Amino acid sequence: MKDLIIYFSELKDTRDTRGLKHELTDCIVMTIFGILAGHYDAENIAFFLKLNEEYFNKELKLEYGTPSPDTLLRIYSLIDPEEFMKIFTKWVENIIKEKNEQLNNKYKLIPIDGKAIKSATDKINGGNTPYIVSAFLQDLGISIAGVKVNDKSNEITAIPELLDLINIENCIITIDAMGCQKEIAKKIVEKNGHYCFAVKENKKNFYLDIKDYFDFVLNDTHEKEKIITYTTTDKDHGRIERREYYIVYDIDWLYGKENWQNLSMIGMTRNYREVNGEVSIQEKYYISDLKLTGEEFARIARGHWSIENNLHWILDVHFREDWSLCKEEHALKNLSTIRKICYNLTKLDPFNTKLSFNKKLTLYNHDLNNIKKLIFNVISSEY
Repeated sequence: MKDLIIYFSELKDTRDTRGLKHELTDCIVMTIFGILAGHYDAENIAFFLKLNEEYFNKELKLEYGTPSPDTLLRIYSLIDPEEFMKIFTKWVENIIKEKNEQLNNKYKLIPIDGKAIKSATDKINGGNTPYIVSAFLQDLGISIAGVKVNDKSNEITAIPELLDLINIENCIITIDAMGCQKEIAKKIVEKNGHYCFAVKENKKNFYLDIKDYFDFVLNDTHEKEKIITYTTTDKDHGRIERREYYIVYDIDWLYGKENWQNLSMIGMTRNYREVNGEVSIQEKYYISDLKLTGEEFARIARGHWSIENNLHWILDVHFREDWSLCKEEHALKNLSTIRKICYNLTKLDPFNTKLSFNKKLTLYNHDLNNIKKLIFNVISSEY
């Protein structure tokens, strides 16, 4: 697998070369060490590096020691975040090629979702909270791209930009209600991908037509025969969860169907959840350009939440992204990309596959050579 350092070397260093004391690639590598060792901001990363200065001087042959917090922030404020993200996506494409034998599903699943960085809210300039929209390859459990939402915009404008960064051929893109847009569906199909969108009240008439149809057909014995059904049941420690999946291909009656690129089916999920005798029921509605089987639909509907339950949860809980106070535009974007690199490295760790994410990070912090081993074996080469 092509060395990550080789990818980093493609980054344009726009710093003034006069008095330059730290190589760009060295600073990126040291930041990865710092985050994987449990430190989440420039101040703590720089302090960690200083405490381990002897180690890094030996490994990286640093002439002027480890960088200060100001140096780290200045470096990440000068890196072009769009260029950095393109390099990240090239690295991920290489990983996917290497791991291709693990992708057994007919269609690869790519959930797209957004996440706020709450502590970086700029209370002076209108209270804007930075928001990153990310794409996640569920089949490998890795992050594959991310785009910051413009301060005066929303996910709808960021998603097409995100789609331009990644190869979605033979992939199913899942997006929750905000991204359920005709133009986004069209763009996905034009890029030889497929979509499965959740439909909610933001598409009021469209949503009500689908909801009313399922309300009728599920209570009509004759019409119910047209529906494909699939059910799963989970029981664990006093919790019972039954998930029912319903699919309909015959949708010529659906008003506005022609406005959605290649629309081929509508679907519904009904989740019954019983905990200690208390029952809750949740229903959701979907559209797709594919005629999915019941089992495929179940995998996709549940799989969408892998981005929230894996990537976003770990970025906040273990990498403290939600605690980041960095507000400078470029630095915020670039450090978000660095965290995604750290996330992918940890997920792809070939040496500690049976350890939880938390225990992996504890192991890395215990011995920095575990991080060195991780970086240069997941992306094997000599530095």
